[in-house]
Amino acid sequence: MLTDYHMHLQPDGVEARERSAAAWEAEGGHLSPGWIGRYAERARSRAIGEIAITEHVHRFSAAREWLDNAWWRQEATEDIDAYCAALLAARERHGLPVLVGIEMDWLEHRREEIAALLDGRPFDIVLGSVHWLGPLGVDHPDFPAWESMDLATLWGAYLDELVAAARSGLFDVLAHPDLPKVFGARIPDGLSGRLDAAVEAIAATGVAIECSSAGLRKPVAELYPEPGLLKRFREAGVPVTLGADAHRPEDVGRDYPTAVAALRLAGYETITRFSGRESHQVPIRWA
Repeated sequence: MLTDYHMHLQPDGVEARERSAAAWEAEGGHLSPGWIGRYAERARSRAIGEIAITEHVHRFSAAREWLDNAWWRQEATEDIDAYCAALLAARERHGLPVLVGIEMDWLEHRREEIAALLDGRPFDIVLGSVHWLGPLGVDHPDFPAWESMDLATLWGAYLDELVAAARSGLFDVLAHPDLPKVFGARIPDGLSGRLDAAVEAIAATGVAIECSSAGLRKPVAELYPEPGLLKRFREAGVPVTLGADAHRPEDVGRDYPTAVAALRLAGYETITRFSGRESHQVPIRWA
């Protein structure tokens, strides 16, 4: 079985959503079974048996005050309970192979708020992402951390936060675990030992990592994590999920042959499947 456990029903940014809105409005809105069904249909066409919609937490009004950032606040307009209800309806009423998920930012100073937002809601899977180092964006070109820090400082701070996210117990999966490289800010060779220590620390928590094909569509043009790091995770015993980080139906499962090949070369024979935040392993194979 193959899964795609990372996707979004809208692009980020007000202007991008305005340009794209006609597509989902034609289906009855971005939370409609018609629009969600477009994602499921594309998954099926690429032999993917199950998907998880994992909208960014910054899209929800409940998280509007979590980050002192005008862009974040402008994004935070959606009702999280309406979102969860729409995904449950897509699965239970309309029979779509859809999990209820969220991509949750790791913000150390919002640990209690994160836990409270997750508590009692019907999530099947929670992705943990390190997108911010204080006010600076790890992958946001308008707030570029890589222009304010040297690479060793940037990567050191990022790895510290990634490990802290894993140890928090709040997340099921760490998304795109080598994200700072997205615009070419690759980890310096001198931090190899620091990287090994981070892999070992993550392995000790039991959290999974994501093998994401999205990096192939980014300026860096390689998987997250790159194959060498993916192998380090495998050797440390870290479980894995698959995702394409689609922000439109066309990108569901995109570039999966490359991602699946990388998993097999790294030594993975299974991927992690979730339901109600409980995990189990399934063989990697096309349906």
